[in-house]
Amino acid sequence: MMRKEGRVESEGWNPLVTALVPTYNGSAFIMRTLESLAAQTWPNLEILIGDDRSTDDTLEVVHRFADRHPGTRIVERDANLGWLRNSNDLMARADGELMFFAFHDDVVAPTYVEELVGGLAGNERAVLAFSDMHVHELDGSVHLHAFDGLEGITSSVDRGRVMVSRPENWWVPNRGLFRASGFAEVGGIHANEQGEFSADWTWLLGLAIVGEFVRVPQVLCTKYYMSESLSKRWPHDSTQMVALRRSGIAEIKRSSLSPARKAVLTGYLRRRVYGRGLPDGVKAVFRRLGL
Repeated sequence: MMRKEGRVESEGWNPLVTALVPTYNGSAFIMRTLESLAAQTWPNLEILIGDDRSTDDTLEVVHRFADRHPGTRIVERDANLGWLRNSNDLMARADGELMFFAFHDDVVAPTYVEELVGGLAGNERAVLAFSDMHVHELDGSVHLHAFDGLEGITSSVDRGRVMVSRPENWWVPNRGLFRASGFAEVGGIHANEQGEFSADWTWLLGLAIVGEFVRVPQVLCTKYYMSESLSKRWPHDSTQMVALRRSGIAEIKRSSLSPARKAVLTGYLRRRVYGRGLPDGVKAVFRRLGL
């Protein structure tokens, strides 16, 4: 565990936090991410890295980092799992009561963990705390992204409705700190019929049903898009959208909501046309399939 000077506890609570680092061929930039984790002011932190059978020298880079930071564990894969299974396995291996994804193209501020632990400490009903973000796009522009769509919502069904509608910046909480109990209840990130496409949406939908989200209105995370970033390469055609809609319905059905509340939320999802501005042909596919 990493021990540093700084606020040792948050309102009398000092949980172990696990930084989850699923990585693949990130040797050119992963050290930036790792050094931001090493600089955290939170005193009770472990770093868990899953190298997904990289073909570059990522593994050598992370081992050099681990040699200098004994609170680091490295999982070496026998085969490439993809980001989703890699992430699920890391969550299952984590020792922390709380955890967060530190994707290898993200950098977090030194007080990231400290501030977000404070957000969770103030609300026992909350399952996740997150901050605002700066995002560096491929063209060099930098944009502020914030998500306030769940602030003050205590109803699990109402939170589900918000996430079902996929409002602007719905994905920002995926760079947040969440309880291990939330992972246990949701069961991890679930693939859909098209694999990993936008699986972070159903993951966040599941967590929103479990508990409240707390926004810490500070920029504590910065994302750097790379040309090889998955979200820049996924197609957004009707096949992908249909698979995602079905996956959302499945996420609701596997939740702990009562049958009546599941019916309300799945009915709401079925009535919505996923994604404003979709081509008419895609909307027609939804109608034909009853989605």
